[in-house]
Amino acid sequence: MASHQISIRDNVYQKLKKIKQENESYSDIIERLLSSKGNVEDLKELYGISGEDDLGFQDILDSSRKEIQIALKNRFNLN
Repeated sequence: MASHQISIRDNVYQKLKKIKQENESYSDIIERLLSSKGNVEDLKELYGISGEDDLGFQDILDSSRKEIQIALKNRFNLN
């Protein structure tokens, strides 16, 4: 399997590190977060959303996830 090096800001790395599970790679985290089965609680923690702030979060997440999936399919010709 090919691998690619990407750069992320330190604050993003720290957030990913915080939700990283034991024996999980950073590729695994990103894949989990992008997947339709991603853990909403992980994403809320990643973005610092809690309690009353999370109203409508799932709707926004679903819409954003669909847009990202379409963009990735188009970008990498994954039809």
